[in-house]
This record gives sequence, C-alpha cells and structure tokens, in this order.
Amino acid sequence: MKTIEENLREFIFGVEDGLIGNLGVVIGLAAANAPNNLILLAGLATMFGQSISMSAGNYLSIKSEKEYFEVNKKERKYGKKYAEKKGVFISTLVMGSSVFLGAAIPVSSYLLFPGEKGIMPSILLTLTALFLVGVYKSGTTKRAWFKSGSEMVIVGTIAATAGYTIGLLLGI
Repeated sequence: MKTIEENLREFIFGVEDGLIGNLGVVIGLAAANAPNNLILLAGLATMFGQSISMSAGNYLSIKSEKEYFEVNKKERKYGKKYAEKKGVFISTLVMGSSVFLGAAIPVSSYLLFPGEKGIMPSILLTLTALFLVGVYKSGTTKRAWFKSGSEMVIVGTIAATAGYTIGLLLGI
C-alpha cells in the first residue's frame, strides 16, 4: 500500500484512464451493434496497448523531468524534490498495472453479456470502481470519502459519454 500512496498520482491516473478509455471503446462498439467477439478483441487490445503506452509515457516523462533538473539546477525549484525522489521503475510499474486493472473492469462484463446487453453492466462496474477508487483516495488525501468518490464518478461519466455517443452516431 505504501508504494501506491507514494505513487498516488500514477495510481489514480492509471486506473481512471484504463476504466474510462476502455469503457468508451467497449460500450461504443456495443452501441454500434458490433459482434461480441469484436468488442472483446477491441477491449483486450485496448487494455494491453493502453497499459504499455501509459507505462512508457510515465517512464519517459519522469526520466525527462529528472534529466531537466540535472541540467537546469538553478533555474527551476518547483517540483525538484518530487522529481529527485520519484522512483522511475516503481512509478512506471504502478502506472502500467493500474491502467491494466482499470481497463479489465469494463471489458469483463462482455465475458458474460453479449453486445448491447453488456453496456449497462459495464457502465455499472466502471462507475462502482471509479467510486471505490475515489473512496480509497480520500484515505490518503483526507478529503470526504463521498465527495472524493462522487468526483471520480462525475468526471468519468463525462468522459465515457463521449465514447458511447460516438458509437451511436457512427454505428456500423
């Protein structure tokens, strides 16, 4: 747990991105009446691709920030201590596994429910996971648990609505 708390940014960013990114993909395809095997394939491909991409981006961004502070020691003080103590490997591992975990949740309903029947379970699982991540975050940030969970749900709902709407508008 200490590793996640020390990398709270990566954990929250990763889980939220995995949940919402993949929810948009799977419910967008389901709304477009895609066959279930295509929904599962796209969901799994997104889960793996997103996890690898976010891990690589996290690794490169932390490494770049550390390199920046090595060269520009006097120029910028803000963020320097954070960058110096940030463990590139652990942070990248937290990011990648968080994205993977988050992305697995919306696609999991399509293992039980085909096509459009999987939309509501996928949404409910995703919103529940978002709320629980917000509640977990409140333990670290000392913010009200309901407020923190609700914020995650609201932001996630706005983002997920885009994927669903695009699927409806551009249905195959």
